[in-house]
Parts: sequence; structure tokens; C-alpha cells
Amino acid sequence: MPGRRNVLIALSLCTVGLSGLTGCTAWVGVPAGAANGQPASAFSPRQPGEPWLSDPAAADVSVDTDIVYREVDGEEVGLDVCRAPETDQPQAAVVLIHGGGFAAGDKDTRQWQLICRWLADAGYVAVNVNYRLAPEYEFPAAIEDVQTAVEWTRSNASTYGIDPERVGVLGGSAGENLAQLLGTSGEGATTQGSRVASVVSLSGAADLTERALELGDPRPRQIRRVLDYLGCSELAGCPEGTAASPITHVDSTDPPFLLAQSEQESLPVEQTELMAEALIDAESAPAVLIQPGRAHATRLLTDPAVRAAVLDFLARTLS
Repeated sequence: MPGRRNVLIALSLCTVGLSGLTGCTAWVGVPAGAANGQPASAFSPRQPGEPWLSDPAAADVSVDTDIVYREVDGEEVGLDVCRAPETDQPQAAVVLIHGGGFAAGDKDTRQWQLICRWLADAGYVAVNVNYRLAPEYEFPAAIEDVQTAVEWTRSNASTYGIDPERVGVLGGSAGENLAQLLGTSGEGATTQGSRVASVVSLSGAADLTERALELGDPRPRQIRRVLDYLGCSELAGCPEGTAASPITHVDSTDPPFLLAQSEQESLPVEQTELMAEALIDAESAPAVLIQPGRAHATRLLTDPAVRAAVLDFLARTLS
């Protein structure tokens, strides 16, 4: 397959423009550079491996917590909104989707609270969401929730100083599968409804079908959690697997993607390679960042270069 060979070649190179990115082994489509004048030094790590804002920066970020954006069968689903002091112009928004194998995780975990404040300090309105979890709630409950969260963000744009035409998404692990699915679901304009204008994928699985079993070496626990999420006993012949796989919905109207992961982490790197190929075949130009090591999902952001790359990508795609 010539297309796949071209992707693999691209994934083996680091462009000259990104020579400053520590450990970069792959980048397609976006040159380096900090966004919005936000230097990597804006982080002052307070705990090993965690991004952290300085005290003055953190104090300037307001957080509205536990806003109910959806009620389903009597269950309330909530979100937080992080934002810096109001400006004269509406700001772009970034919806945040936590991971946890579709069965765990929460917007209130430390790393997602930190990311929410970090993006607010960088000039975005960050919308940090919860969603219904498996096995109690099987697919498509989670994607329906986060789609509603995007719609809520737009319908409440005037309240929170948001530009409703500039809404992106950032997710990690299982949350990034949902973020990718937000990016590839539907067709046409990415400025309305539940469509998003930008996708940052931190260790996101693009394929949950039987083919995924041949992509690298997925762990049995990962497969079990996916099956619980899909409500299937096996991936073979599971129609929900196709519907829940972002790669099966890719088309030329999809927004820009940043696909980031580590070479030796729990997510097989072949997942990112295959998604990059699908986007390229759809005449998109995904940005691809493969880091050395084992950092998974939000742990990728402990590298200042990755944080700078994420801000650069958001600035370019949500401007």
C-alpha cells in the first residue's frame, strides 16, 4: 500500500522546523513555535511529572464547577468552565475529555483540573466535561454526552465569552477516542452543532474493530474494557465497534488533527499511524507527534515541548 508506506516514512522523520522539540521523531503539517506568546516556562512543576501554573497565573483563572449540561434518565452529567479575566473579544473554546478506559476517570482529577487552568491561562475558555461510563452505560452514551457538551458550549457562548465558531477538543486515552469521534462524526461545517474545529489527540485509539487486534500488541485489559464499552462479547462481528471507531467516519470535511503519543506506551503506535494515513487519504494534513518513551495521554504534557506544540496547533486551528 503506497499510502501506508508514505505515512510510515513521514512518521520516521522530524522536520527541520521542529528541531527544537525535545525527542521529536515525527511531525507532519505544523511547524514549531509557542502560541499566543505563551512560553514553555509558564509552567513551574510543583509535583514530579505534572504541569502546573504559577500561583499568580492560577489566581487569575476562574472556574465555574459542576454545571449540569445534560440529564439522562434522571442522571445529571456535569462540566466545569475555566477562563481567564474577560477580554473585549470572544475567545475560542476547548472541550476537555478525560480518559479512564471508558469505565473510570473524572473531570475532577488533578491532571484535568490543571489542564483546564493551563488552557484558560493561555487564552482559551476550557470546558472540562464528564460523561456516562461503562459498563453501566454502553456505546453510544459517552459520545452522545460529549456531543451535547459541544452543543452546550455553543448555546452558552455569550455567557462565557466564547466564539461559537471556534470550538476545539482535547482528550486523552479513552477520552481521545471520543475526541477523535467528535472530529470525524458528521459532515460539513465545523462551526455549528456538535462539530468541532480542531482535535488534539493524546494517545487516542482510532480503531475499535476486529482489525485493532492486529495493530501492534494491545493488552488484554484494554480489549476487555473496549468490549464492556461496546457491549459485545468479542470484536468480531460487533457492529458497535465500527460505529465507535473514528477512522471509519473520516472524510474531507473533518477538522485539523494533532495526533500525539509515545513510541512504547500502552496504546500501540500503529493506531496513530493508521489514523494519520486515513486523514491523509481524505486530503487532510494531520500533525503527528511521536515521542520516545512510555508517557501516556496527559503524561505527554509533562514535556514542555509537547505543551508548546499543543498551544501552537490550537492557535493555528482556532484563530
